[in-house]
Amino acid sequence: MGQPKATLPFPEAPLLATLIARLGRRFPNWRVVFAPATLTPALEKILSDCCPTERLIFDDRPGGGALAGIERAARHAAQRAAPRWLAIPCDMPFLTAEFLERLAAACPAAPAIAPCAADGRVTGVCAAYGPAIQPALSDFLDRGQRRVQDFLNLAGAARLPFPAYADLPGAARILFNLNTPDDYRQALRWLSDEGDPA
Repeated sequence: MGQPKATLPFPEAPLLATLIARLGRRFPNWRVVFAPATLTPALEKILSDCCPTERLIFDDRPGGGALAGIERAARHAAQRAAPRWLAIPCDMPFLTAEFLERLAAACPAAPAIAPCAADGRVTGVCAAYGPAIQPALSDFLDRGQRRVQDFLNLAGAARLPFPAYADLPGAARILFNLNTPDDYRQALRWLSDEGDPA
């Protein structure tokens, strides 16, 4: 991408700021977790503009990847006795509050629940977690494991199948993520044609 995904304009505001503006009102306890090593001047400016200091959480496991951020969020949620909490990546520009609320409410007895895209692919970084997940996740990372899907399988995470949210507007694009410059251009085209999914 040539720059951190959180800083990509979507369409004018940085993607991170766009997601906070769209989702923050429905999820008032939101936090941003990031690894200090990823902090660039551009990202620092965005964080100072849209994210009060008390909402920032530093990932304290260098090289741990996405799961290290999820682990840090799990510890934060445990300190607040949250019965269930959501993890979302900053590169899914079409996530909606309605979808996330449905994900959080599904399978309440499961230790975690991850959604499936329309093609059946499990999207593990966007998931809902329960309080019991943190010790198992820390142990998984301590053993040098990093793959999100491997952890979800080990933890016995449930799956939210696509038909469970297919009725939502733009359902097929909700889990679209920006892995390449072509993905980013496609997302901007959809945004131009159909508007913000808020």
